[in-house]
Amino acid sequence: MRSEAPTRRHRIWRVLALLGGLGLACAGSPDEGEPDDGAFRIPVTVQTDDGPVTFRAEVADEPAERARGLMFREFMPERQGMLFIFPGPAQQSFWMRNTLIPLDMIFIRSDRTILGVVKNAEPRTDTPRAVPGESQYVLEINGGLSDRYGIGPDQTVQFVAPMPER
Repeated sequence: MRSEAPTRRHRIWRVLALLGGLGLACAGSPDEGEPDDGAFRIPVTVQTDDGPVTFRAEVADEPAERARGLMFREFMPERQGMLFIFPGPAQQSFWMRNTLIPLDMIFIRSDRTILGVVKNAEPRTDTPRAVPGESQYVLEINGGLSDRYGIGPDQTVQFVAPMPER
């Protein structure tokens, strides 16, 4: 969880999100009723069969951020998550050794369509979680939400964020 002032990179993302025409006001502000923990988040919208579903996602685009992920979190509001951004498409695999809450892991191709979903990943395990194929992004949300909102393969995901450096 980041509590320091927004970095230059995050300020740029805010501008990109506003200019991106997504019409989503959640880029830097908490949802109604959610505490503001100071972490920077971007809107990530999944186009489901029942309509768009938007999450406010922390961005993990640097190696240290991707390594830490959502470890040690005891709670995450329903419409929040973490978006892992990798420099290019590859077979991605995640484990949950120090993750305390069950998660759904949404693996997203470089064209921003969903490759597959790992549902209700058990916390505190070293079991690798992956889906066959290459993805460039992974959105982690609370376990069970992909079923609740009808999130699945081949749906489109929208977000505005720059590519990470290698």
